[in-house]
Amino acid sequence: MFGMVGLAFDLGLMFIIKNELQTFADASAMAAVRQMDGTQTGIQNAHAMAAIGPLGSTLPNRWYFDGRSVADVTDTYATTFNGTYDSYATASASASNNYRFIKVTVNATSSLYFLPAISGPPTSQLIQANATGGQLAGSTVSNGGLLPFAPDAHNPADTQNFGLTLGQQYTLKWGNGNTTTCVGDAGFTPPGSPPSEHGFVDIGEGNSNSNVRTGIEYGGYPNSNSSPSSVFAGETLGGVPGNRGTSIFDALANRAAQDSNDTSITYADYLASGTGNGRRIVTVAIAGTWTGNGNNAQTTVLGFGNFFLNITYSGTSGPICAAYIGPGNLNGNGSGGSDGTEIYSVMLFQ
Repeated sequence: MFGMVGLAFDLGLMFIIKNELQTFADASAMAAVRQMDGTQTGIQNAHAMAAIGPLGSTLPNRWYFDGRSVADVTDTYATTFNGTYDSYATASASASNNYRFIKVTVNATSSLYFLPAISGPPTSQLIQANATGGQLAGSTVSNGGLLPFAPDAHNPADTQNFGLTLGQQYTLKWGNGNTTTCVGDAGFTPPGSPPSEHGFVDIGEGNSNSNVRTGIEYGGYPNSNSSPSSVFAGETLGGVPGNRGTSIFDALANRAAQDSNDTSITYADYLASGTGNGRRIVTVAIAGTWTGNGNNAQTTVLGFGNFFLNITYSGTSGPICAAYIGPGNLNGNGSGGSDGTEIYSVMLFQ
């Protein structure tokens, strides 16, 4: 009788606890991998998120019918899903990294109440749950997510960062006569024959000011109904000529203001605050050589990059600057990816 009760109660309890721990592990891995942007701070933030889960320390995830806090969590890191997973100490040792996967392991010990009455079974049982979150590399962007800019590559042979320096300000859209005040482009001559004020590209939004504004403020391009319907490395995109006036600067200011952290000056400060919602982090195509002129201007997409918008934007013309933070990632953060010709997105692998 005790054996049957033990099977029904103790094993049932273990099943419930396993599900509770698995729910925490899944949510924790997905939240943590979003923090991994190729920096030491990103690994540190992922470690902190893995330990407490996405709800934070003020509302910690629990188990045993919400009666106990999850306390025994181990996080390890890898550059590929099937690769070697390094400890947090190893992963966080360098200022930069290419980690794209995090494995979260959660342990808890549950008491056994009836099975111990039978000779042999222990009085408690270790229960474990595992989850792996990762940044999946894809070849195309087809469900929105891009902004209608294409900053210039400085080194096309560098297929990770295209010669761009992390944290440096680069030109999303150049000023009259292709002038710029963005520090990263000082002394740089864009390749080919770019039209004046080059930088805008048609990713499906067309040439109208209203659609360019919408693409900046809310994204949505490319999509299944636009032309092109997808963007990939090697594709040719048409330029969208002109400064576009105050409305474009207002659209960028509105996009930056959508972020819950619209005060941090640098991306490092933004990460350290832990208060941003990702709206100031945008994904754009990286431009190669420009050809043509005016309405006939076009460029070849070399890959994708993520940029951190400034606090605000104003003016009627002139350059538009933003800080480069790494290869393109569609989930509102930087990326630990090593291939800028790909586009990364977060998913639960296991």
